[in-house]
Amino acid sequence: MKKIVLILFVSVLVFGCTTLDEELNDTVGSEVAATTADTESLLISAYQAMRIFDTQDNIFALQEHTSDELAGPTRGPDWDDGGVWRNLHTHSWASSNNFINSAYTGLLSGIFRSTQVLEFDPTPEQAAQARFLRAFFAFHLVDNFGLVLGREPGEDLTTPPSITLNRPEGINFVISELEEVINDLPDVGDATVANKNAAHFLLAKAYLNRAVYMATDASSNAASAGPFSFDSGDMNSVISNVDAIINSGEYELETMYFDNFSPTNTDDSSENIFVSENVRGNNPANTHSRWHMTLHYNNQPDGWNGFVTLAEIYDLYEDGDMRREFTPDYFEGNTGMNAGFLLGQQYAADGSPLEDRNGDPLAFTKDFSITASSEVAGIRVIKYPVDFTNIGSVGNDYVHFRYADALLMKAEAILRGGAATNGDTPESLVNSIRALRGTSNLDAVTLDEILDERARELYWEGWRRNDQIRFSTFLDAHHEKPASSETYLLFPIPPDALSTNPNLTQNPGY
Repeated sequence: MKKIVLILFVSVLVFGCTTLDEELNDTVGSEVAATTADTESLLISAYQAMRIFDTQDNIFALQEHTSDELAGPTRGPDWDDGGVWRNLHTHSWASSNNFINSAYTGLLSGIFRSTQVLEFDPTPEQAAQARFLRAFFAFHLVDNFGLVLGREPGEDLTTPPSITLNRPEGINFVISELEEVINDLPDVGDATVANKNAAHFLLAKAYLNRAVYMATDASSNAASAGPFSFDSGDMNSVISNVDAIINSGEYELETMYFDNFSPTNTDDSSENIFVSENVRGNNPANTHSRWHMTLHYNNQPDGWNGFVTLAEIYDLYEDGDMRREFTPDYFEGNTGMNAGFLLGQQYAADGSPLEDRNGDPLAFTKDFSITASSEVAGIRVIKYPVDFTNIGSVGNDYVHFRYADALLMKAEAILRGGAATNGDTPESLVNSIRALRGTSNLDAVTLDEILDERARELYWEGWRRNDQIRFSTFLDAHHEKPASSETYLLFPIPPDALSTNPNLTQNPGY
């Protein structure tokens, strides 16, 4: 496994993306590139591949629309989009789904760009960052598609990859990569750069989910719905990696929850471990979609009147929990909204009640239909507070890894058989978060309560599908979604990839 260089066959990746096409063709068999390549620029390009996470479609759609946290109602002629959002919500998607295909392509592009850095004499720290990023994209390929592609060094890049790692092999690759490079990563500091704590976090996430991936049938790649047998050694590895983050002294829980996602969040937050950087006014990313995709056309600022959360998620909160509703001071004079969940009558910045396009009160309701909703149906969400200084080119860095998530992983690992350390208990860890969010302590923390607390703390951050699968609730029925089959624990391999790579096999059920 240590010899494997993950790099991608050109035809697998090409889905009409001119930039990617040129990028790959410039690399294959290019001796000239070796004399002109700027290793630092290649590394920046690998970081920029993480942009696929901050749009409203692609990876986010796979992670959240398929879960019980988010839905995309059709509103008359609005948001039908050929049923793509409904199909994700009801677990009835097919291999032709464009979001699934573009997510697959984007993850492979990230692996390609990361591997490309290693071809041009990087410093040890640059190489470690590139391999971390490669492991980051590989983890999400394992999680969503159940595979990782690889080549032997020196292999002909004009032929399909000879090595296809199944899910158990893939997660072991991710773990081995991270453990090999962690000592060469920067110690602390800039959350926009892969550092030792980011590696510890991803290792904790890999070990926490390893039982899920190891339960996948190695020959057919059929995923299991669980329940899973969590190895105590894996859980102890989760705990030791989280303890490394804690003991670094670099983080503490943020007293102002929405500072973790604010327009200046990397400066404001004491929690963010790893983020994608967005520069105000000079930002090709799509992080502003996080409010545009949910707000009504007549909100201030306006939006696309799209996505909502389910009442079951909203009802998990106690009154006074700032994660559900809080108004940052910079909202004053710019909007009548709060951060968090939006329910009921909406207001303009001057306090006057807003109306929908029919002149009726703009008052969001809990109820919605995924096939026929009104303009105001569904609870809206502002997880990333609006950057009023530049609505279209925002400063909110997109958060991948956060300290509160690390503490929740440790609490879960203890409950799943890991040995408690430093006097921490599931109750002390969970209640340390809840105390700063303005809610009451829990007398006892069970695994069910961990899943609920992860929903309360991490909603719309892209972890819900992963969590629900690990807790064996992903296939359950919920709002207008019937119980679904184990086919939908993995996404299909895109048809174009199958047609160009004979080493690939479609995931079961597609």
